[in-house]
Amino acid sequence: MHKYIFLLSFLWITVSCNTSNPVISDEIMMPETGQIGIYYFRTSLRCESCDAVEQFVKNELNDKYAEDVKSGKIVYREYNLDEEEVADFALDFNVVFKSLIILKDDQQINLTNDAFLYTLSNPEKFKPIFEGTLDNL
Repeated sequence: MHKYIFLLSFLWITVSCNTSNPVISDEIMMPETGQIGIYYFRTSLRCESCDAVEQFVKNELNDKYAEDVKSGKIVYREYNLDEEEVADFALDFNVVFKSLIILKDDQQINLTNDAFLYTLSNPEKFKPIFEGTLDNL
């Protein structure tokens, strides 16, 4: 009996964790025409600020922008700069270190400075910057 309870609990946790993750793919690709791409470039070495930026974006996408993610209007991808092919791809955006980039068609908005400045210490200050950027695209 305990085996079944454990198995059901494991399945529930696995399914619930997977359904709330807005990462569609870490495949190296550009957003489609008209689609907003949120690209978080990171490294294997993580700090509190790195984790805060990642969690902030995921929370926003799971809350306010859940329908846009579900419909494909917004895609979120995380890329590890420690991987050679990712590092080469990141150079297309002038990225050489941890960065948060928003893309739509020919627009590229770099939110890295504000994201790393505020998401750990004062996420409410970054929220209107992030939402304003997405809402105006």
